[in-house]
Amino acid sequence: MYLDDVIREASRCLKSKGKMYMVHRPNRLVDIFDTMRKYHLEPKTMRLVYPYVNKAANMVLIEAVKGGNSQLIVEEPLIVYKTDGTYTDALLKMYE
Repeated sequence: MYLDDVIREASRCLKSKGKMYMVHRPNRLVDIFDTMRKYHLEPKTMRLVYPYVNKAANMVLIEAVKGGNSQLIVEEPLIVYKTDGTYTDALLKMYE
């Protein structure tokens, strides 16, 4: 399935002001945002996920709203692992 197909069908299924959530690769951000806007989904929040503090981001979390106004909030980065390979406190807090 292609990015365009996923976003088109999500938009088709959503009511006005409905929300779509996506996990994808950061190197596709420009394509993701362009395609979302093409189908009237406005990116509202974005969070980059890093496996380790000294590594490049390998995931991006995006929330989009159908028919929303243009305003993007970039949340603080999420680091998954400490240098010793255990989960960070921020990640563990998500599971509380």
